[in-house]
Amino acid sequence: MSRTRRAFALVALLALAFLAYWPGRHGAFLFDDYSNLATLGAYGPIDRWWKVVAFLTSGFAGPTGRPVALATFLLDARNWPAAPEAFKLTNVALHLINGALLAGLLAALGRALGVERARASAAALLAAGLWLLDPFWVSTTLYVVQRMAMLAATFVFAGLWGYAHGRALLQRGRRRAGYLWMSAALGLGTVLATLSKENGALLPLLAWVLEATVFDRQRDARAKLGAGFVRWRRVFIVLPALMLLAYLLSYFPAVLRGQAQGRDFTPGQRLLTEGRVLWIYLRDVWLPRSHDGGLFHDAFVVSHGLLSPASTLFAWLGIVLLLAWAAGARRARSDSIAATAAAIGFFFAGHLIESTWLQLELVFEHRSYLPAALMFWPLALRLLRGARDSAGRLRWPSWLALALLAVFAAQTARRAEVWGEPFQQALQWAREHPDSPRAQFYLAEFWSRTGNQAEAARLLDSALREHPRDLVLLISRADVACSGGSTLPGLPTSIVRAAADAPLGIPVVLYQFDLLVDAAAQCPELGTGFEARLLDAALRNPAAAEPAVHRDLLHREALLALRSGNAAKAYALDLRALRVPQLPPGARLRFAAELASTGHWRMALRLLDEVPSPLDAIHGWSMAALHQRWLRHVGFYQQSERHLRAVLRREILAAAQSGAEMTTGSEHGTTHVAAGSAR
Repeated sequence: MSRTRRAFALVALLALAFLAYWPGRHGAFLFDDYSNLATLGAYGPIDRWWKVVAFLTSGFAGPTGRPVALATFLLDARNWPAAPEAFKLTNVALHLINGALLAGLLAALGRALGVERARASAAALLAAGLWLLDPFWVSTTLYVVQRMAMLAATFVFAGLWGYAHGRALLQRGRRRAGYLWMSAALGLGTVLATLSKENGALLPLLAWVLEATVFDRQRDARAKLGAGFVRWRRVFIVLPALMLLAYLLSYFPAVLRGQAQGRDFTPGQRLLTEGRVLWIYLRDVWLPRSHDGGLFHDAFVVSHGLLSPASTLFAWLGIVLLLAWAAGARRARSDSIAATAAAIGFFFAGHLIESTWLQLELVFEHRSYLPAALMFWPLALRLLRGARDSAGRLRWPSWLALALLAVFAAQTARRAEVWGEPFQQALQWAREHPDSPRAQFYLAEFWSRTGNQAEAARLLDSALREHPRDLVLLISRADVACSGGSTLPGLPTSIVRAAADAPLGIPVVLYQFDLLVDAAAQCPELGTGFEARLLDAALRNPAAAEPAVHRDLLHREALLALRSGNAAKAYALDLRALRVPQLPPGARLRFAAELASTGHWRMALRLLDEVPSPLDAIHGWSMAALHQRWLRHVGFYQQSERHLRAVLRREILAAAQSGAEMTTGSEHGTTHVAAGSAR
C-alpha cells in the first residue's frame, strides 16, 4: 500500500466506524452520567472562568478528580440538565481519534519488530480497524461518563507512539531529539492520562511491557543505544512502574484481612473472581455478538475459592499458561508470534488496577478498552503476510480480513441501534440478565413511567422471589405501590429489614433510599411511622459508619422531626450531622435554610454559629481540598452565607417588631398574639 492508499484506508475505516455508531446518538444518559455531570449546574450556568475552575475541581469519581476528562464535557454543555446527543457524538469522535492513534502506534511497533514498512503500516491499519469496529466497545463509547476511560486511552496511545518515535530517533543517532521525545511523551502522557482516569498511570508499565516484548526483546538495548539509555529507562519507565506496583501492593493486606468494605465480596474473593472475568473479556473481544452484556453484571457469581466454582482454578491456570507463552514467544523469529507476547503482556498489565484486588465492582466492559488495544495486531500481521499472489491479486487472507471488518461493523451498528432506543435497551438487558436485580429494576422503572404499573409490579415481584432482601428492588416495588399499583404483602417490613444491611455506601443505593424517604410521607400504603422505622434500621446498618452515609441519615431524621413540628430535635440532629467528619461546604447553609423555611430563624442562625465553615480549615491537597480552596478564594459560599445571615436577621427583627406592635395593641383591648416568637 502506498502512503496515499494507507491514508485513504484510514479515512474509510473512520467513516465506517462513524456510520456504525450513528444510530446510537439518540440514546439517554445512564446511571453514573447523572452524578458526574450534574455538577455542570452546581453553580449555575458555566459562563465565568471561576465556574470553569470550580467544575474542573469538582470531580469525585476517583482520587485525582479526573479534571482533564471533565474539561471535555464543557464542549457539549455548560449547564445541567442537558441533552445527551452532543455528549455521545463527542464520545464517538474520541473513539475515532483513538483508532487513528492506535494505527500510528502499531505501525511504529511493527517497524520496531523488523517488519517491512508497507506491511507494518497495512497490518497496523487492519488491527486498529478491528479494534475500532469491535462491537464490544459500544457500551464504552455510548456511555457518556466512560469518556474518562476513553480519554485515558487517548493519552496512553499518544504517549506510547511518541515514545516509539523518540526511540527510533535515538537509534538513528539523533540523541537529543530522541530523549526529548521519549521524556515528553511518557511524562506528559502519564500526567494527562492519569488526570483523565487513574488507570492512565499504567503508561510507564505498558511502556515497560513493550520494551520487554518489542523494542528490547533480544536484550540488546545497551549494545545498540548505550548505557545512557538504560539509565534513562530506569528513571522514566522502571521507577514509575515500580511506584505504581508498590501503590497497588499497599492495598494487598486487605486480601489477607478479608474485609468486604461495603461489597458483597472480599478483596480475596474479588481477586479469584477476576481470573474468570478476564477470560470473559477475551471471549467478548474476539467473538462479537449483536447483543452486548450492557451495564448489569451484579448477578455475576463470586469465586469463594479455587474450586468454588471449579472454573476459577482453570481460569487462573489458563492465565499462567498465557503469560508463560508470552515469555517464550517474545523472542520468536516470526513477527506475528512475537506480537502475541506484546498483546498478552499489554492486556494483563492493562488490567492490573481495575481487575485485581481493589474493591471495585466485579465486571465492566469498558475496563478492557485500553488493555485490548493490541489484541488484533498478531492476527493482522499474519493475515497480511503474502497478501497478494505473484500476479498482484488479493489472496484469501486479505479477503478474510475485509470480511472480519464488515462483520464487526455490522455488529457494532446493531448494538448502537439498541443503545439509541432506551426502552428497547432496557427490555434486552432484562431479558439477557434475568438474575440481575439492577436489570429488572431498570426495566420496571420504564414500565412505571409509561403508566403500566401492573407489568412493573409483575417484573419486580418475580425478581424479589429470587432476591427478597435487595433494597433497590424493594424501593422500586414501593414506588409502584405508591403510584397506584398493587401492594405486596409485608412490603414495608421487608424494606425496613433490608435497610439494616443493604450496601448504603454505594451511591446508587443511597440515592434510591433518599428518594424513598422523600416520598414515604405521601404514600399511605407504607403505613404510619414508616419513615422513623426505616431511618432507625438504616442507622444500625454497618455502612452508617461511613461519614457521608451517617450525615445523610442524621439529616433525614432532622427533616422528619421538622415536619412533625419538633424543631428542637431537628436542630440537635442537624448539629450532630454537621459535626460528622468530611463536611461538604454547602451543608451548613442548606440545613440552616431548611430550619428558616419553617420560621425557626433564631435556630438557623445559631446553627451557623455553632459549626464553623469547613472552608476555614482545609486540610491536605486532594482534588476535593483544591476545590474547597478555590471556592474559598472566589467567595462563593461566603457570599451565600452573608446573604443568608442578613435574611435571617431581617426576619428576626421583623418578627420582633411585629410582636411588639401586637403586644401594644393588646393593652388597648385587642387580643394578644405571640407573633413575635422566633421559637
